[in-house]
Amino acid sequence: MESSRRSRRVLVVGWGFLGAALGNRIRDEGLEVRVLTRSESTRTHAARLEGMSVMIGDAGDPGFLAESMEGVDHVLCAAGGLLPLAAAAQPLDDVHAALTPLLTILEHLRRRPCASLAFLSSGGTVYGNPTRVPASECDPLQPISTYGVSRLACELYAEMYARTCGVPVQIFRLANVYGPGQSSDRSQGAVAVFLHRVAAGLPLRIVGDGSAIRDYVHVADVAEAVTRIIAGDLPVGTVNVGSGCGHSVLSLARQVGEIIGTQPVLDFLPARRHDVDSIVLDIAKLTSFMDYRPIDLHQGLQLTWHHVMAGQLAVDRATPPYTPIVQVAADADGLEPTAAAS
Repeated sequence: MESSRRSRRVLVVGWGFLGAALGNRIRDEGLEVRVLTRSESTRTHAARLEGMSVMIGDAGDPGFLAESMEGVDHVLCAAGGLLPLAAAAQPLDDVHAALTPLLTILEHLRRRPCASLAFLSSGGTVYGNPTRVPASECDPLQPISTYGVSRLACELYAEMYARTCGVPVQIFRLANVYGPGQSSDRSQGAVAVFLHRVAAGLPLRIVGDGSAIRDYVHVADVAEAVTRIIAGDLPVGTVNVGSGCGHSVLSLARQVGEIIGTQPVLDFLPARRHDVDSIVLDIAKLTSFMDYRPIDLHQGLQLTWHHVMAGQLAVDRATPPYTPIVQVAADADGLEPTAAAS
């Protein structure tokens, strides 16, 4: 049984922050990883250096997907689609970006009875404003954003294929994932943006009054949990993956300031109707399958900041003169980097 598990080949669709982190952890577990992503990047270059097969193309193209899935036993769908702010502004584009690759994958899998799917969903948006906090997998799903609706639609399609076509499916509802490698120049990922902007002396633009509660989970904890479930073929169905703890946006800003040693400058913006007030994920189901002990936010922030500093030190040594550690954040002045958008 062990040799059968170790011989599995996993296709990771999407090789951004999450896809690369999970794919690398899966490879460390001893499974073979193949990468399918839309474009070349430093991450795809690193994947090739690690001996992974990388295919550049569109997962929504049936022919290209079929070629990518030759010999594959499991598909991890980590394709991001549009970011929440873009999804709100372009709902039709969001539906196309989110559903087309997934449906193409599911159509292929229904003809592959031994192959299975893991889908990364959004635990921060599919519940909407939950009836209770923390929100469990059995609670009502009432998304209030375009992004949440499209992710829920993806979940429902995956569950329908599982019921009617026998496709084995695992759905991971992720909290706000942060950690090394996350971009700081996007409108999603409050931790990365906050770290860089505070270090640069730029204001943190906070939507609302900063009281919104979010569940921040380190990417290493997510990668560990997802890998163990995929590698072990654990029948989790749909499962939350978070920290189980909530922190306000103001608390996050304060902790970032403490770690960097700088008092954050806060710039408050009007609240938005499509932002959830408070969301924390109940991780009881996950812990029933494994010994899962996520690190606390303050420790995770310290680890992330140390990684940023180490990366900048490497740049300084390779490319004199000194390059400001937060040069990318200085170009991100138009962002609205909040936990509400993460």
